Amino acid sequence: MVQPFNNHSEANGGGDRPRNGPLPTAPPLDAPANDGQLVEFLVLGNKENYAVHADRKAILDSNTGLAQMLTGGGAGDSKHVVRGVDRDNFVTFVRYLETKFIKFDSPTHTLEMLELATRYQCRQLEIHCVKELDNNLHVDHVLEVYRALWFYNSIATPKAPPKEPKRRSRCPRAQKSTAGHSGPLTPEEYFAALLANCLQLIDMHAEEVFGQEAMLTLRFPELEMIVKRDALQLSSETVLVDLLSRWSLEDCKRKHVDPTTENRRRALGALCYAPRYLTMTRREFDAARERIELLDPAESQLVGDILTSGMRRSASNLTPEQQALVARFRAPRPDFPLLPVPLSARSQPRNYPKKMRKAAEEAERARDGPKKGCCNRLLLNCCSVFACIFD
Repeated sequence: MVQPFNNHSEANGGGDRPRNGPLPTAPPLDAPANDGQLVEFLVLGNKENYAVHADRKAILDSNTGLAQMLTGGGAGDSKHVVRGVDRDNFVTFVRYLETKFIKFDSPTHTLEMLELATRYQCRQLEIHCVKELDNNLHVDHVLEVYRALWFYNSIATPKAPPKEPKRRSRCPRAQKSTAGHSGPLTPEEYFAALLANCLQLIDMHAEEVFGQEAMLTLRFPELEMIVKRDALQLSSETVLVDLLSRWSLEDCKRKHVDPTTENRRRALGALCYAPRYLTMTRREFDAARERIELLDPAESQLVGDILTSGMRRSASNLTPEQQALVARFRAPRPDFPLLPVPLSARSQPRNYPKKMRKAAEEAERARDGPKKGCCNRLLLNCCSVFACIFD
């Protein structure tokens, strides 16, 4: 017969346990020892709460919001409450602070980690997330990244990408002076650079991006920044007109107003003048007008007359506003967009066609002006020579 295991039964040859025997000194296995080296974060969830243990020294050395939470709660407090975060992402964030290593599962996961890094002021992880997003930036999720950037910093129209010298100077002093100003440094500069790269990718694949349903959910400022881009690569301006037509219809539905022509034009505002109407054929223009009347009758008549007969009214017959309007509608789009800001392996200039790199250089020279560019290069060369002589 099998008997139950019992050390204190006489059947097992035990007898009573000696009262003066040695007592166990090791802590139980299910209760990890905490001699002040660990800190516990209590993550509050909708249905359950979770405890996340972390190395106290690593958290304090991180100089993040979690470190401020520890110092603000007192040196002896080892439990801290965290609200409004995903448990798995919070664990990943804590392990990054301990090991300086993180593995991203997808662009959406990278954006979630960027949100945590921004919330807890981890500047190193912010920059790391931006580089990861840039390296994997793709047409399929560029709008997701683009929209997310609006929630982290005040968005302004990005400036031109930073210039990079064509040749590295042999002078050590010249190298030191230019090494620290060749790219972004702070997280805010990285955010602006990633925004510029998102817009640059949209320029290159405008027709594919404009066909996505996510374009119709953009807020007006987000749509405006894209639609006003000069370097949108479009086979025809009818693609842009079609986007404006669909977006204005969706906006009227969101606002619960009657989608009349006037209400749709009011929703678009100045974006009605974004298409380059005079680069279209008369047939394309008429087909676009059947979808939506973006221009008022006088403006449509003016564009239609020019497209039909190619007439060029004298300046005396056009008001200054009409002259500016005609010049805007006639302006051709460039053959290539500008190059992105080099933030990762994807956005390096060598990964783009030679014609595109050459067009970017010509656009840069045109922006600087011939005299200004030559003088600047001459002045820099002279400074480099004198610096090398007296070094």
